Amino acid sequence: MKTKWLVAAGAGVAALLGGTAVALDQMTAAESSVSGAPPAGNSPHTAGSSPGDAGTAGVPGAPGSGGEASAGSTAAPSRGSADGAASVPVGREVLPPVSATPTGLPAPTAPAALVSAPLPAAASAQGGIVDGYPTDILPFPDATVLVSTSVSPAEGTLQVAADAIAPLSQDAVAGHYQQVLGGLGFWSEPVPAADGQRAIRFGRGTDSLTFTASTTGTGGTRFMLLGNLRAADGG
Repeated sequence: MKTKWLVAAGAGVAALLGGTAVALDQMTAAESSVSGAPPAGNSPHTAGSSPGDAGTAGVPGAPGSGGEASAGSTAAPSRGSADGAASVPVGREVLPPVSATPTGLPAPTAPAALVSAPLPAAASAQGGIVDGYPTDILPFPDATVLVSTSVSPAEGTLQVAADAIAPLSQDAVAGHYQQVLGGLGFWSEPVPAADGQRAIRFGRGTDSLTFTASTTGTGGTRFMLLGNLRAADGG
């Protein structure tokens, strides 16, 4: 009896151990399927190869691929030329060379001279118009009373001056000369003047003229002109 009992107990222990082994085998298979690892004994590597070789085979720059690259290398792919010229990195554009130097704007031409040679001799007149004064360029307003006029040649220009009184307001006399000189191509701008007076500067190329005016006791305007006009031939 005792012998039979021992045989039965040993058979139970063997069955228990066998069931435990089957359970462990199933758990191992399940873990292998989840992790994607190949079952033991079925290694895909061929004889003589290492795990590092299999993971880097065919990858440029990897060990054993024949294209080792030094650490930190960032060389871009390039296209070589048939004539041996320097290669250009792929994805970069080479701009063509500048073929011509840009040119500036042409220099403006000087306006035509308003007076011509021979220039008059230096002279002045009291109460009237002196010989050689350019009344066609600087005409006086109607009813103007002349105090004095003068002309003087100097280095290819004619200097002119006038002192006169007109029975008009400062605005009217200033507007007269702005209209006359504006028609000849002069620009104008106001300049500082004393209290109660008005001053305007006119310009055209190298020609220049200054107009100043003040109001008289009778409500008229006393004005002065002082200008430099370029002569046609520089004489």
